[in-house]
Amino acid sequence: MKIKWPAPYPGAHWLDAREERAVMEVLRRRSLFRYYGIKKPKYAESLEQTARISYGVKHALGVNSGTGALMTAVAALGIGPGCEVIVPAFFWVATAGVVVRANAIPVLCEVDESFCMDPDDLARKITPRTKLIIPVHMAGAACNMQAIMQIADQHNIPVLEDCAQANGGSFQGKKVGTFGRIGMFSLQWNKNATAGEGGLLITNDSAFYERCISAHDVGIPWVNDAPCLTQPEAVTWGGGHRMSELTAAVGSVQLKKLPSIVNHMRASKLRIKAMLEGIQGLSFRKLNDPAGDTGCFLIMILESADKARKTIERMQADGLLTACRLADYGMHIYSNVPQLVGKVPLSAAGNPWKLPENGHSVFDYRKGACPRSDAWFERSIILPVPSRLNQSQEKQAAQIIRLAVTAA
Repeated sequence: MKIKWPAPYPGAHWLDAREERAVMEVLRRRSLFRYYGIKKPKYAESLEQTARISYGVKHALGVNSGTGALMTAVAALGIGPGCEVIVPAFFWVATAGVVVRANAIPVLCEVDESFCMDPDDLARKITPRTKLIIPVHMAGAACNMQAIMQIADQHNIPVLEDCAQANGGSFQGKKVGTFGRIGMFSLQWNKNATAGEGGLLITNDSAFYERCISAHDVGIPWVNDAPCLTQPEAVTWGGGHRMSELTAAVGSVQLKKLPSIVNHMRASKLRIKAMLEGIQGLSFRKLNDPAGDTGCFLIMILESADKARKTIERMQADGLLTACRLADYGMHIYSNVPQLVGKVPLSAAGNPWKLPENGHSVFDYRKGACPRSDAWFERSIILPVPSRLNQSQEKQAAQIIRLAVTAA
């Protein structure tokens, strides 16, 4: 049996005439820039308004990408030389990359059986130089934010939630992205809601929000559609991460569809898992809050690395081509990021690694730096759950996985 498995682009499968009408309206109005145009732009503001309502926050800011959102937040937080920033071993390269670009030092934290930041290891990794914690809600599911926030608050360290892979998720009834000082989301092509590219920042801190506006643009907040120096404390160096009206037009429609997209994926994942229950040698990642899982990925744990390899070979041969052993999951795994492993500098000066301010922050990023995480990665398989599966496809996938595990 061989399955034709859909492409793993959640929001893309929900694109329809509504996004098309929004884009065409932007073009007809000839106002592609978010702040002004031939006619007054409206979609960036609409996206931000939808975000404020959806996440239940005071402030939302549209930006050009998820990476741009991370860079804006890190800049607004004042992260720089002499700072250590704790990130999990399972992430996307941008999470560590924005720390390095700020001339700070990323510090790796183990993941636990949830494949998210391990609060116990987080507590061990904090030093007087720790100035930021970035928990990543990986593969659609939330971190244990209660434990993480307790540790962060105890040490008075700000938290930046990376929600790029868990848009629409929650923990204990509260949306991800609303626990820390700031939350970020991605609208990139692979994400639960997409505009092809794009990002969002959300926060309840009004003064910090003003700094984000400055940092994402020209370094000065905008007032009445123009940069205006009304708040000197918000002045910084801008990064040019504005969101365009075309991006906002698609994103504003997609964000309204997000609950439906997530509900569909979660239901498919639950049905597939139910059909796989009881298979000897197969278990699943721990979910810190099953009700808050967005359902976009299924992580399966095998008895050994060898069994995981054999299982993935059979799954792919039978058409589940997007399945991957986590250890081989590209730059989502810390030791697969060559620029991190090799401590590639930003310039010939060797920064940030050779800056005197970072002299006490010497860490190894080669495989083995997070041995408990490595052990999980070696024997685990990740399978994206497409957002428009029918029940026949779900049954076929479950049957393929069952046969692959049994034969391995």
